[in-house]
Amino acid sequence: MCRFRFLYILVLTGLCIQAPAQESPGVKKLRAELSLHATEDTVRIEKLIDLAYYFSNYGFKESITYASEALQLSRKLNYVKGEVTAYNCMADAYWFHSDYDKAQQYYFKAYRINDSLNDQQGLAFSMYNIGWILCIQQHNYKEDHYLYRSYAIYNNLKDTAGLLKIYNALASYYSGRQRADDQKLYFDSAMSYFNKGIALAKISGRYGEMGRIYGNLGDLFYSEKDFKSAAFYNEKSIQVHRRLGDSASMMICTLNMGLCDLELGRVKEAEAKFQEVYDYNVRHDIKDTRLLAMNGMAKAQYKLGNYKEAYDRYEAYVELKEQLDKETYSTSISNLQSSYSLEKSEANIAQLRQSNEIHELRNRKNTYFIIVLLSVGLVVIVIVVLLYRQNKQRQLANKELEARNQVIAEKKLEIDNSIRYAKGIQQAILPDLSELKSNFPQSFVYYKPKDVVSGDFYWFGKVGEEFYCIAADCTGHGVPGALMSIIGIDKIVQAVYEKQISGPGEILSFLNVQIKQLLKQHSDTSRQKDGMDMAVLKFNASCTEVQFAGANRPLYLVRGAMPGTHGALPELLEYKPGKAAIAGFTPDDMEFHVTTIPLAKHDALFIFTDGYADQFGGGDGKKFMSKNLKQLLVSVAALPADEQQQRIDRAFMDWKAGYEQVDDVLVMGIKL
Repeated sequence: MCRFRFLYILVLTGLCIQAPAQESPGVKKLRAELSLHATEDTVRIEKLIDLAYYFSNYGFKESITYASEALQLSRKLNYVKGEVTAYNCMADAYWFHSDYDKAQQYYFKAYRINDSLNDQQGLAFSMYNIGWILCIQQHNYKEDHYLYRSYAIYNNLKDTAGLLKIYNALASYYSGRQRADDQKLYFDSAMSYFNKGIALAKISGRYGEMGRIYGNLGDLFYSEKDFKSAAFYNEKSIQVHRRLGDSASMMICTLNMGLCDLELGRVKEAEAKFQEVYDYNVRHDIKDTRLLAMNGMAKAQYKLGNYKEAYDRYEAYVELKEQLDKETYSTSISNLQSSYSLEKSEANIAQLRQSNEIHELRNRKNTYFIIVLLSVGLVVIVIVVLLYRQNKQRQLANKELEARNQVIAEKKLEIDNSIRYAKGIQQAILPDLSELKSNFPQSFVYYKPKDVVSGDFYWFGKVGEEFYCIAADCTGHGVPGALMSIIGIDKIVQAVYEKQISGPGEILSFLNVQIKQLLKQHSDTSRQKDGMDMAVLKFNASCTEVQFAGANRPLYLVRGAMPGTHGALPELLEYKPGKAAIAGFTPDDMEFHVTTIPLAKHDALFIFTDGYADQFGGGDGKKFMSKNLKQLLVSVAALPADEQQQRIDRAFMDWKAGYEQVDDVLVMGIKL
């Protein structure tokens, strides 16, 4: 789905201008006025900044050059407003070229000046920009205080334009958290801020902002796989932009509607929309959006069965993408060289001025002073030569460092992309929660990996009239743990469906032998002593009885947790597991004890991994501990399942606070 903040800012900053090679009359006029207006005053600063903003997306080198000149002139004239605006302009240029670290540095420079001046409106704008990068671009959700402080200031100032920006930012922030954590409360928060933005846009008559918000709503529903709602809001966005005559924004919405059609099976309609967007962007030489349209066209042709056409279009898409990536990198290098040339030019001017002053002194002073000056000049030359050599060495070292950093950044990106892809594979392998809900409507799975992928996993499935639930904790977390979890799920499926092993203890014994064989742990030379802890539940058809077997993971049963009752507290029954893990050092002939437990109405059963109890936090930085976990489960057992999950999440986040999460967390709850 096309992200609206980036593409709509293109619209705001001059999408109609097309490209530097085809300048609009307005820009030509600005250039001419700048050439004629040589006076170093605030008017020249404003024209430099206007040009810098124009080139911020399409001409990175020109944008930085104009913004740098505006910054230097503002400092010379002590024009603080111009200095702040120049910093923001430079930050925008780096933002458009995805250099978020550089953009953040310049936004912070503007923030510090606004803070020293106590400029509330400037502070709100700076915190909005910083918050957007940290929370939305970099997904650093702990820094959301920047967005909320910006919102508080704009709200206090009754700044309609600022409130519309921050409503959209907060909605996008919660949309991102919804995609990351899949929590309904984030979805509701995002919808709340989107609705506030729409209401304010209608009241204030800012229909362009309203169109953008409708587009972002479409993006939210697309991420939720509600493609009909996504198409509906994109259609509303198109209607708004059509009334405003904003064809560029209409193309963005058309592209997004094509993506929705593709998901809804309307492939021919999607292909027509992609072709319309592609033709428009070819006419206007807008390569970014054309690239997205080409990718959509390739997917549409593939779904239509036109595999050769799909291949040709995808090949053209890859070629254009490589070209754009190459241009972006080249532009960054050119800008660095340009900045160095600018500094070198200024140094030469300063040297010329110094030479003129020396020449005047020679004419006024006697021979003694001339000899002194020559001596000083000789010393200066020696120092300059030494500094020049040192500077050359530093430049060579910096170039080598930049090359190494580029390689590191590319490798990191490849690793991050691979891990994110692995997360999708792991999520696909895990069973669908709807299957658990269909058998136990009052149930939940609280699943919070420490990293992108997890070493904890859950599994459940129905075999005949019996239903199995499993919670497991593999050795380690992250990628190693995720690999072990895939092995564990595969062997569980083999045990239950292929081998038709029905007893929980027999399932654990089968897994123990199979995983040891797979990891070659029978060999004395094997270093792979990894394994997993696991709790297995088997419910009979009437759910009046459950069989439990555990490998280092217990079962907690809360009895008497009836809603609306008062008086005696519910009773927690703990069923302890065996002290041996699955695989690792556990012998092949290990037998796991099975406990048969009669069940009653309103019983609440919990199986879990050790990540929750081992989390450090609280006021003293201590572990949460099993004792506190038992008290928490008893306190929530009478509540509906969704509210149980919310309370468990809130307690975990409150306890963890500023501490880092130490392990994957998994809690599965079933209420009869």
